[in-house]
Amino acid sequence: MTHGLGTVRQMWQLLEPVHATLYYAPEASEEAAALGYATDERWPSYFAYRAAPLGPAGPRLVNALFYSFSPRMVERHTAPAWRTATPDQVLDARSRAMDRALRKLLGDRIGSPELREAAQLARRAASAADTAGRPMAAANA
Repeated sequence: MTHGLGTVRQMWQLLEPVHATLYYAPEASEEAAALGYATDERWPSYFAYRAAPLGPAGPRLVNALFYSFSPRMVERHTAPAWRTATPDQVLDARSRAMDRALRKLLGDRIGSPELREAAQLARRAASAADTAGRPMAAANA
């Protein structure tokens, strides 16, 4: 089954703000600080949070996957990332940060039947997604 670009773009517009929460919510900075990442700028935790599903990936792999960033910037933040915390610790912190942020944003709606259904549908869609040629999607699956 194929979907038009309009549908894909619409889904991105709807879901990108949820994804971006991880990089901008105060809860994400707090969890990163608790692990020992510097939080005076967002990049140390950004690269750790984003690369953690790959395991202890080095700058070469992260540069290949995060191609829109300066290679020097990637190296500066990726090389020391796994000396601060393990990828598993970062993934746990990432989950805690998102849980806390979404609970704050959604309040009482967090336990609603509608949100539960939306989460189930999102999980089902993510599980069915073809990750061939999409290494970050595969790592996060």
